[in-house]
Amino acid sequence: MKKVLVVGGSGGLGIQVVNLMSSKYEITSVSSKDFDIRNINECENFFEEKTFDVIINFAGLNYDTFIHKINSKNIENIQNLLDVNIKGTINLVSTGLKNMRKHKYGRIILISSILSEKNVVGTGVYSSCKSFIDKFVKNVSLENIKNGITANTIQLGYFDGGMTYKIPKENMELIKKTIGLERFGNINELVKTIDFLIDNEYVTGINLKVDGSL
Repeated sequence: MKKVLVVGGSGGLGIQVVNLMSSKYEITSVSSKDFDIRNINECENFFEEKTFDVIINFAGLNYDTFIHKINSKNIENIQNLLDVNIKGTINLVSTGLKNMRKHKYGRIILISSILSEKNVVGTGVYSSCKSFIDKFVKNVSLENIKNGITANTIQLGYFDGGMTYKIPKENMELIKKTIGLERFGNINELVKTIDFLIDNEYVTGINLKVDGSL
């Protein structure tokens, strides 16, 4: 049974994914209470004691604002967003890779967003973080595939859980009408996508869009 680390597995989509995957994998679910991915020393200490076949990162922070409204009063929110979404991803992947390279096997799956490519007003900094992750994972794959390690992102559309719940109810039906399937994705569909990326070594360095034809 593969050992799977789910970072950000205590809330939003993560906890639902963990519940479904627990029958097939040996799951370790962690949150910021267990270790802070913004701190590379905490990441190093965590992976010194533990080895995983698969790392899935759901950890993410969102803060929406118009770019021209970024100022000294909200810059801390912007910094936190960058620290979690970019610095945290770098810390997590770089420290987690070391044991994977030793064992010549690994699967890294980073949760991205359709906002990486879709422009929505007010999401400029957040969406740029997701674009960074999509590019970053391609280099992770390039540098590690010869060691049996694949790395991919899943560009999530609107799913029945997580940040989708923060959308005002009056906007939900309008959003569904912009989706080809006219519904939000369900967790089973997300877990099947994760299973596919774990099982298929020949799929690596991609940004897999899972959005119901948005």
